[in-house]
Amino acid sequence: MSPWLLGWIGGAREGSFKIVRNLTSAELQERFPKLKPGTYTLISKATARYNCVAFVNDDERHWWEPGMYGGRYHWPNNNRQDTLENWCSIFRAIGYEETDNQGTESGYEKVAIYVSLQDMLPSHVARSDGKTWKSKLGKGQDLEHYSLEVFEGDQAEEYGIVTAVFRRAIK
Repeated sequence: MSPWLLGWIGGAREGSFKIVRNLTSAELQERFPKLKPGTYTLISKATARYNCVAFVNDDERHWWEPGMYGGRYHWPNNNRQDTLENWCSIFRAIGYEETDNQGTESGYEKVAIYVSLQDMLPSHVARSDGKTWKSKLGKGQDLEHYSLEVFEGDQAEEYGIVTAVFRRAIK
């Protein structure tokens, strides 16, 4: 998994440890240049308990990561390789189907998988409730955002590009 998911906002990154803390709006906008006032809303405090993959799967008790074992780490299948296909298989297994539509769709929940432009490995996943997108930013806050594009790019801490979107009917 990319170092971003492992260590953004307060985790271990290249041997350094920091306290997990809430970032200000200015700090978030510095790390994600496309986040502008009015394009997002903070919806939680920072926590290292769970990450974006856990968040989109409604699991706030575990950090989901292929290759990590035991304790608070979780990965839902036996394939421990960090590949786009492995991430996609998680969502197919729980009833999502792939779609080309990157917008929100009334009546459908969606997940969007980003890959890093440096190594083309999965770097982030966001979810939609049919009205807006939501993301867990590493060990940072959860936020609601109005498009997937606000996290795309290769500037500062941006996640890369959305390469897969899945949807399923809201129950």
